Amino acid sequence: MRAMHALAWSGNRRSWLARSLGGSLLGSLLLLLACENAAATIYFRSVATAQTGSGATSIAVSVPAGVVAGDVMIATIAAEGGGNFTAPSGWSTTNLFAGATKFGTEGVYFHVAGSSEPTSYSWGMGSTPRKATGKIVSYVGVENATPIEVKAGTAGNSSGTSDNTASITTTVNNTMVLLDFSAANSAGAFTITPPGSTNNRASVFTSGSGSVVGSQTQDFIQAAAGATGTKTFTTSASIPWEAVTVALKPGTGALGFDIAPASPGLPTVTLNGAAQTVNATMNAIAVDDTTAGSGWNITVAGNGGAGKSAVFKQYCPNATCGSDTGPGYVSGGASLPAGSLTLKTTGASWSTTGGSGSAPAFQCNTTACSLDASSATKIVSTASGAGLGPWNASGFSATSLALSTPSTLRALRENEVYRVDLLWTLSSGP
Repeated sequence: MRAMHALAWSGNRRSWLARSLGGSLLGSLLLLLACENAAATIYFRSVATAQTGSGATSIAVSVPAGVVAGDVMIATIAAEGGGNFTAPSGWSTTNLFAGATKFGTEGVYFHVAGSSEPTSYSWGMGSTPRKATGKIVSYVGVENATPIEVKAGTAGNSSGTSDNTASITTTVNNTMVLLDFSAANSAGAFTITPPGSTNNRASVFTSGSGSVVGSQTQDFIQAAAGATGTKTFTTSASIPWEAVTVALKPGTGALGFDIAPASPGLPTVTLNGAAQTVNATMNAIAVDDTTAGSGWNITVAGNGGAGKSAVFKQYCPNATCGSDTGPGYVSGGASLPAGSLTLKTTGASWSTTGGSGSAPAFQCNTTACSLDASSATKIVSTASGAGLGPWNASGFSATSLALSTPSTLRALRENEVYRVDLLWTLSSGP
């Protein structure tokens, strides 16, 4: 079921067009934002790692790049020696390895990102310096109230090089299953080979001479509820190890603008009896899609609803403008033809931090698209399974927006302008 939400721009988003010998364009934008009330698809955003090769009593791990409020971060700390860790404020422990000491100590923690995050988080490791590794993995689309659906840990001594994770049973579809494997080799360097059909998110080993602690993080989507089965990590030496399997629960998906289309100011138009075209740079756009991945599109049209105009039309912003009354459109006033304002997206591109699938596709690269037309014009189309997570559009040229005015453009009364109302819509489907 789709919920539609409307948002009207305030006056500081407006621009203006010529009264007599100059002025600028006023674009009043009404944005219609579409949201999908369905289970989200979880996406990996980014990861940060750290290690204390020389030994330390604490380990600091940076907050992964691009983290925003509502992201769920999973931290794994692995260290030689006994003794539990002291987690930073705001982090919850999973208690997966409480009392387990196969090679040392491992801790698994989770935290829901707030509106303001520090640059890093630090875990205390006691008064004795210890070699350790730390990782924080950030995910988008995870339920915030109870991020972890189910979890299990397993561990082993030096009894071979093929080490199996625990199997867990998920109860909802489309969970993100995180696998974290840690081991230590008193003889020095070793390697970890992750299981197949999983995504490699992070690998970190302690530096320096002597013993080495290493850890690896993988993940995969469990599309249907049920048992994950065991997964096998392989080490290059027979050494003690510990592994965790964690299923992250999908939250409620949403489709929305992170940065909605805005109306930039256009250059002054000087009335000279000739047809003219003035240009401006389209502002950046950002969309975040954490729905089930049915694709999305952006359209725009002139809004001809009550008190609005789908084309540039004579407008009085004050109580009176000469003999005209306002604020509002002047009855029988002058107007510009539909399609006077166009957008060409040549040179613009989409980028993502943590999103997945192919990039959204602009529809106005070859031929400019009309913005002030009575019927909706599709500006962006995103195929099913594409444009998932956060995507940002930038790189619009200095001539991407073009306003064409005819030779018959009329001078208006003092303070009057030509104004248009544009309706930008973000909705699901290519």
